[in-house]
Amino acid sequence: CEDTEEPVLDELTPEPTDEPEEPHPTYPSTPAPDPTRPSQTSRQGGTLRYAAAFSSDGLFDPHTTTSAALLGQQSLIYSRLLTYESQVDGELAPDLAAGMPEQPDELTYVFTVNPEARWQDTEPLNGRALTAEDVLGSIERQRLGRAQDFPRKGRWDQITSMEAPDGETVVARTAEPFAGTLARFASPEGFVIPPELEGDLSSTLQAGSGPFRWIEWSEGSHASVARNDGWYGPDNGPFLDGISTVPPRSLDELEADFRTRELDAVEAGFLQAQEIKRRLPDLREVRSAVARFYGMRFLSAAPPFDDPRLRKALTVAIDRREMLTRFFHDSGTLNPWISAAVQQWSLPQTELQRQPGYRPGVGGRDLDIRDALEALNAYLEEQELPEPMELFVTANLEETLNMGGLISSQLRETLGLSVQVNRVGLEELALRLSEGEAPWAVGVDNGWIELDDWLYPYFHANGTGNTFVLRDEEMDAMLEAQRAEMSTQRRQQIGYDAQRRLLELNVGANFVSEDVITLFWPYVQLFPVDAGEAYQDRFAKTWIDRTHPTYL
Repeated sequence: CEDTEEPVLDELTPEPTDEPEEPHPTYPSTPAPDPTRPSQTSRQGGTLRYAAAFSSDGLFDPHTTTSAALLGQQSLIYSRLLTYESQVDGELAPDLAAGMPEQPDELTYVFTVNPEARWQDTEPLNGRALTAEDVLGSIERQRLGRAQDFPRKGRWDQITSMEAPDGETVVARTAEPFAGTLARFASPEGFVIPPELEGDLSSTLQAGSGPFRWIEWSEGSHASVARNDGWYGPDNGPFLDGISTVPPRSLDELEADFRTRELDAVEAGFLQAQEIKRRLPDLREVRSAVARFYGMRFLSAAPPFDDPRLRKALTVAIDRREMLTRFFHDSGTLNPWISAAVQQWSLPQTELQRQPGYRPGVGGRDLDIRDALEALNAYLEEQELPEPMELFVTANLEETLNMGGLISSQLRETLGLSVQVNRVGLEELALRLSEGEAPWAVGVDNGWIELDDWLYPYFHANGTGNTFVLRDEEMDAMLEAQRAEMSTQRRQQIGYDAQRRLLELNVGANFVSEDVITLFWPYVQLFPVDAGEAYQDRFAKTWIDRTHPTYL
């Protein structure tokens, strides 16, 4: 690799700044509840009214949709063998399973389905018991199906066989030890759907075994769920009678709805949240870092991006802190390849900020530009650079954030380069990437929780999502090693090494993530927040404290 680190020159040592290095985000997963007052004898009752952006891709089968918001809503309805107690920390817990699986050897996982689990009491399920065959059917339709039908099919590649020897037992086997096995059963691809409704699921028909029942989904208007009285979960939950979700509104409308308690909570951007909090200072605020990120990728096999010096120049010259300021008013995080929100696997911020492209302060930015110019000049001594260079970006992202325009202006100012921003639709960009016709692109991705999902599919030579066309034996060895390493601590170090290698190769960059800010009345207890979508089943623990002074 030619991306070696140069000695720091005295005159370019980062200048002291009043702003310290940004620490690793330490946001809570779920705010702790206030003490329960003696006058409230039960946590049951009440509908949570919540304002948040939501939309779908029109595919209402949880195994086929790629809509994060829809999967989040479906996580209220459907169960899976395991779930995340905390995505930030990678902490797993039983869901449909009666407990964590038995592992008689390093290749075999034996799950016992909770005998209390039942489908909703609705036609054609009529509250029948959920069986091991139901679990098997939901996984096997993806594992053995076509990739074009099931976008997360590749997540099951390490599972070589599955069986249900009886009505309550599911056995999964891998060909080799795979550290990410349990995460498969806690991710959206693990949702168990009733075989009676395969092919029929829609915006009006969803039936599962989770804590809530699907009531309605009106695209861009409202969505709601109601308590599933037959849920098998603990503590006689869920406590809420239901959850009603509406899109974000104007500040005046949000304020009015909060004051009349027509609204209990809102997910908002930084400026909007600050203004609502100024008007209603009694609202509780929780900020959460998220896995969703804004990044850039190169087709590393296509000239001129097959040269690591050019990739380094373009990547290091981009000012990530200006992105944070312009996009999110500094309410967010800088990321290595694995978003900072995924604290278990993300390269620590203290190390990241010593890397080219991430160094803080005016002096750090000067160093970044120097490194970028040196890499570009080394490239130009041997190659001619076609200008303008074409940068692909989705039309929606360009309209909302002007991401391509910002990158174009930064590269013009720092490197003197001409960049043509080409706006395309999301489907067209995905097609171009898969066919190698978008050699340089920026976009947004939802991110992942499990280490292997961030790395192997995209950067291993045999990865099914390796549209970077990266071929790097050192990277392949690390990605194979993290799959086989069962020690979380040692696996974390391999993940760090892989991210360091990606910072050298510069085939892709995860620039920034926006913090999600949630405001809610203090009478809302145990409101769940986390790094990614599809964790909303934890609303089963949320409850309304009707004795709290803010409750009307």
